[in-house]
Amino acid sequence: MGIWKRIGGGALLGLGGLLLNLAAVEILPGVHLLMGPWMVLMAAVLLGPAAGGLAGAISGIQAYWLWGHPWGWLNIILEGVFVGVLRRRLMPITADGLFWLFSPLYFLLTYGLIAGLPLDATLVSGVKQAMNGLLAALIVQVTLLVPALRRRLGPWLPAPVAAISMGRAFALSFTLGALIPLLWVGMVEGRARYEAAVHHVEEENLQVARAVVREIERRLEHSAHAVAQLSRLLSERAPPQGGLPNVTFLEDGLDSLVTYSPEVIYAYVGSPEGRALAFSPRHDAEGRPLAGSDFSDREYVRRARQSRGPVVSDVFLGRVGERAPLVATVAPIRDGDQYLGYVLAALDLPKMRAYARDQAHTQQQRVLVIDASQRVVFDSQEESFTDVRSIEGTPLAEALGRTGGAGSARYQRRPDGRLLIRTGSEHLFCVRSVAQVGWRVVVEQPAVILQHDVEQTYAGLMVTVVVAIGVTLAVSLLLARAVLAPVRRVADAALRLAAGDRQARAEESTRDAPRELHELARTFDQMAAQLSRQLETIEGASREKDIFLSIASHELKTPLTAIKVQVALLKRAVGKEQAERVEMFDRQVDRLTRLVNQLLDASQLGSGKLPLQRSRVDLAEVARRVAEALVGASPRHNLVLEVSPLVGAFDEMRIEQVLHNLVANAIKYSPAGGAIEVRVRPLPGGEAELEVADRGIGLGGEDKEQLFGRFERGERQEVANISGLGVGLYVSREIVRRHNGSIALRQREGGGAVATVVLPLGQ
Repeated sequence: MGIWKRIGGGALLGLGGLLLNLAAVEILPGVHLLMGPWMVLMAAVLLGPAAGGLAGAISGIQAYWLWGHPWGWLNIILEGVFVGVLRRRLMPITADGLFWLFSPLYFLLTYGLIAGLPLDATLVSGVKQAMNGLLAALIVQVTLLVPALRRRLGPWLPAPVAAISMGRAFALSFTLGALIPLLWVGMVEGRARYEAAVHHVEEENLQVARAVVREIERRLEHSAHAVAQLSRLLSERAPPQGGLPNVTFLEDGLDSLVTYSPEVIYAYVGSPEGRALAFSPRHDAEGRPLAGSDFSDREYVRRARQSRGPVVSDVFLGRVGERAPLVATVAPIRDGDQYLGYVLAALDLPKMRAYARDQAHTQQQRVLVIDASQRVVFDSQEESFTDVRSIEGTPLAEALGRTGGAGSARYQRRPDGRLLIRTGSEHLFCVRSVAQVGWRVVVEQPAVILQHDVEQTYAGLMVTVVVAIGVTLAVSLLLARAVLAPVRRVADAALRLAAGDRQARAEESTRDAPRELHELARTFDQMAAQLSRQLETIEGASREKDIFLSIASHELKTPLTAIKVQVALLKRAVGKEQAERVEMFDRQVDRLTRLVNQLLDASQLGSGKLPLQRSRVDLAEVARRVAEALVGASPRHNLVLEVSPLVGAFDEMRIEQVLHNLVANAIKYSPAGGAIEVRVRPLPGGEAELEVADRGIGLGGEDKEQLFGRFERGERQEVANISGLGVGLYVSREIVRRHNGSIALRQREGGGAVATVVLPLGQ
């Protein structure tokens, strides 16, 4: 397959991986199971490293968007390239496991140093991606075991996958079958545990929120009641000429309010214009009198003038004592329709904050009270602050806008951060309203307090998966051995039978095997017994045939010898006009003699009785003599002879017989004529090569070895019209074998056949 087709295939598989990644499953918060690596590794295994890297680049786009940095995306690309490089040497699961063995250094460098993730987040990322990759490699491995896919993808399967053993295939399939349900159960259980923990945190938040709301309502109600009482008293004691009672009376009333209202830190009576007429306490921390202070710019002064009863101010920055946020209850002083001023009581926010902190179950639990203008009344985790803070525009404000006045939800302090940092910045909160003033009490806890549970759950899941894989592999290998051992015994028996051991049987060695395999062994034994009987019958018939051929050949040689003598005498007696006929008759007698000798040799070879008489022989001279005699007698053929003197230890008569058979076949199967090429040349290692080539009808589609059988001439129509017994090649092969050589036939380019004999020269 060309490089562009591989690139195209990698791109298509990468798009498939991208679609799978879009359906990522969140096992636990911040921990996603991506199935895109399945397509990446499929491209790497089938199409090579370039296609694997391209598929990783395309499918990893989702990972880049999900995690907010390029290092996970780059890791997917490297995984595809690495597995693609090793695809012809290792199984996919082994190559991917080797990749993840070297990955910790990559994660520490990229996630830890460059991306700045904490060590625990880096560890979680590495383990999670390793699980994604190894699971994908296992799925690829098992997918490529499907017979229908193997038939279609056969040319693309690398050698380790194509030659996988049944035992390993069984073990991998069994492991995947056990692993996927286990992961699913672990994921469901982990999510359930996490949601239960979230529910517990929400219940804690709700409990604290209710307690704080009740306390705020109680303090506000008590404070409002106190300022309302003092307001009525002052309006009742107002002098007839109008205005408020004297300052001494005002101060006494304020002192009583502050003394009997523990939630109040100071109080004062203000004029209609907003100037303090009397204060309790009288002086600030530096001894300066507080009476006469101007508060006309305060919003609560305007609200008190417009109100007929007590009101609660929004949070404001106090100017009396410490500069800190304050909330006050204010009651107007009225004499009929005449507005005489107001009474203000400043609430002790530090005491409220301390109460809220005492209600918290953990140090991470935070109580935040927000007024109607989204300003912070107090924060349980801040001892003091010198300015009024607003939550407007913050993630918490957006979450409160979606939640309303009551409910539970979550928000992220860093919504633009990377995934694991977003997860670490997530907060779970509960909100309850203080209805009479429009405040909201927010109780929140960081989701990081559940991170320990998440990590424990994930670690437990990983340990369970590892143990399950180990147990599953062990059990599957044992089962595979139990199943495959009887199959191997049957295969061993078949090999022994093929090697000539007719007593090879398998049933006895498979008595402890499953019933189907025992039936297989019994059937094999029945087949072996029947085959042995048939072979004995065939061998008996062959022996009888050899005996017949031997007897017939001997019986035919005697009259042929007599005929040959008579023909020789006849040659001398006849005249010239009859000499040609007698010569033709002599050649036919010679041909018949050769056929009888071939039959006799075939019968002797069948019984192993053909001896060799070795002597020092020049192969080139033998080849020249035989080729010139045979080709010279055929007017339609011409001889191409290329020989080099090669002397070795051979049976000259038998080697001449082999060459005679090969050259005669070349002439016989080239009825249209042409060149007969005979070559004798040396080979390295002390060997000689004899080659006879022609431009005849060539070889058919039958097995080349079949033509070396006794009485085998092929099944083509062209051969049927050419005379012959079909024993020449058989005799030639056996003679060559007895010389420790080899003989082969092959089709010649452009038509024709080539017969090659290789012989050791010997000493």
